[in-house]
Amino acid sequence: MKLNKIIKIYELNEEERKRVLEFLKKEVLNGKVLIVGTDTLYGISANALDEKAVRRVYEIKRRDFNKPLSICIKDKEEIEKYAYVNDLAKKIINKFLPGPLTIILKKKPIIPDIVAKDHIGIRIPDEPIIRELSIVPLTTTSANISGKESPTCVDEIDEEILKKVDYVINIGKCKYSKPSTIIKIENNKVIPIREGAIPISKIHEVLTTKESNEYKHQGKRLLMKN
Repeated sequence: MKLNKIIKIYELNEEERKRVLEFLKKEVLNGKVLIVGTDTLYGISANALDEKAVRRVYEIKRRDFNKPLSICIKDKEEIEKYAYVNDLAKKIINKFLPGPLTIILKKKPIIPDIVAKDHIGIRIPDEPIIRELSIVPLTTTSANISGKESPTCVDEIDEEILKKVDYVINIGKCKYSKPSTIIKIENNKVIPIREGAIPISKIHEVLTTKESNEYKHQGKRLLMKN
């Protein structure tokens, strides 16, 4: 199948879209690198289990190889393939995913160390196209040169990035158009890392009193740090 590099996926009819997505899934398995819109930002996506493809993502973005990447997966049932999930994590996952949250968990050995060493950030975006493409875990890192502004539509993506990827899946403007909120689960505690589309206060609403007090304490430390 011959495709334009930039694909306006929602302008295709249902049959065409299905055919294009099936082709792109094969391309992901062949090591291709895509830019795909999510619910938050446009991201650079490749097969996270393919170290060569992951290396291309780092090089395209000019990202330090010591900085980990997050992964996107298609549904909640997939999480335990790639990370260890305790009851606290399940509570947050069931409340906020799919959605604009990155949850960092202790990773399983299936995730290569080039992606992340000990813990892995996991996303299940509230956007069906990226989830449909996630037949394997996909890298998810904003489609910008490291340190530059993160794009919320294709027009905001740097020309240098556009030239180096294989396909661009244009979904229009991202639903939330701001970064995901990032939290980490460690030692049975919720550690807020970055406030984004989901307010930090919303997360502590689903926690028990003990969990919430610890979370608010960590949140104050985050605010003081920022």
